[in-house]
Amino acid sequence: MIRIPVFPVGQQIFEGCSVTVNQRKAKPYLARVSAMPFNRSWPGHQRPEEQTELAGFVSFEADEAVSMTVTWQAPPKEVLVRPLSRGVQVRLDGCTASFTLPGCGQYTVEADGWHGALHVFVNPIKQTDGLRTTYRFAGGEHHIGSIELTDNDTVYIDAGAVVYGSFYAICAENIRILGNGIIDGSKEERTSETSLLAYDYEKPVPQDKQGIRAFLHARRVLRGNLRFYRCKNVSIEGVVCRDSASFSIIAAGCENVSIENVKCIGMWRYNSDGIDLFNCTGVSVRNCFLRNFDDCMVIKGICGWDDVPNRNITVEGCVLWCDWGRALEIGAETNAPAFYHIVFSDCDVIHGSTMQLDIQHHNRAEIHHVTFENIRVEYTQHQLSDLGQQSDEQEYQNTDPVRHPILLNVALYDMGLFAKDGKHGCVHDILFRDIYVLTDAPMPMPMSIFAGLDEQHSVKDVRIEGLYFNKERVTDANANFVIGAHAYNISLS
Repeated sequence: MIRIPVFPVGQQIFEGCSVTVNQRKAKPYLARVSAMPFNRSWPGHQRPEEQTELAGFVSFEADEAVSMTVTWQAPPKEVLVRPLSRGVQVRLDGCTASFTLPGCGQYTVEADGWHGALHVFVNPIKQTDGLRTTYRFAGGEHHIGSIELTDNDTVYIDAGAVVYGSFYAICAENIRILGNGIIDGSKEERTSETSLLAYDYEKPVPQDKQGIRAFLHARRVLRGNLRFYRCKNVSIEGVVCRDSASFSIIAAGCENVSIENVKCIGMWRYNSDGIDLFNCTGVSVRNCFLRNFDDCMVIKGICGWDDVPNRNITVEGCVLWCDWGRALEIGAETNAPAFYHIVFSDCDVIHGSTMQLDIQHHNRAEIHHVTFENIRVEYTQHQLSDLGQQSDEQEYQNTDPVRHPILLNVALYDMGLFAKDGKHGCVHDILFRDIYVLTDAPMPMPMSIFAGLDEQHSVKDVRIEGLYFNKERVTDANANFVIGAHAYNISLS
């Protein structure tokens, strides 16, 4: 069975291609995405649209293999369906590509490179009979502003619904946000008077609901798509988050959070991260798609929340496309007693820019017992250079040769960022197991970096068990590891 929702009246259609799903037409939604990895610290105004481009996505439900065609106005020379690990074979006939998707999951269809890509979200079929909801949004457009959720609230967003606004909860329990519809943050504007996130360098963020609400109001904290502050038992499933003015999804000081089959798309604005966990315990992120300008899946320690460690966190089965920053990351903010029992598993990084698998340690936490395992990382001949923008007048210019993203990064930094206490931590007992580098053209093995600060603030006991470059096992001789000062016992087997 395949269910294609009715396309909402008023929504713009992506005109870059036409699509059929099992011989039925499917109208692609429009999403604005980054066209180049050109980024800077907040300059007081939003990123110019000249640095962006349009892309499309289709989202539907299926419990079987899916036959698709995609047709462009001009015939492409090459079409790839990513992740490459899904093994989708494309038949190209003139302007039309035909292929069969094996089942549920998230895919991209890319013609002659990644520009103007089509994103395909195949969702499992869910039965909603008897589901009791607090808010239900049927197909069509809805403008809600920002809704605060309370204990035991359930939000259901039907496939074919577009909800402009955001949802948030403070000190609430048993919150559910379900459905395959879209939460669109494009109406929120970031200015120099708004705050990117809720933090305080000087004192803890309040513990109680009224105190947190007053804090958020006083700081004019941006609301993005979804926000949860000191909540317990939160479940987010199925929704598409589009065009956030800041981090798309934040859980801060939360316990027992489940994020399943969530899709982030249309993230082009400054600091439009994907899923950011701040000082959380007991989190599961599974089968999500994150395409973000800045970082995708990030675990942070934020001042004001930093009495709580990040622990017992699993990120599994996700597909990531990072348009500028890091794909799977711990940091850069690492204000917490510790980060531990964290696992990134069975994920596909289909595009990257700066770093792919990253522990970026700036602050005081002890980071240990973190595992990255069974991760496929794709590198492309269409890679653009990652450049830092210094002024509005500077224009992006791709360099030759292109610097490909760093593969593994485990490093401490002494830059004085993200805290005022000047304290530093350490990293130890990190495992990278079965990491696969896949390329679509000849290129050298990407670089990996390991570096500490001093004897007390070091990186040690990092094991790389199984590193592969286009199916060939990598040895010490060709690993391209840069091992800096105060990095000890970095082993490859």
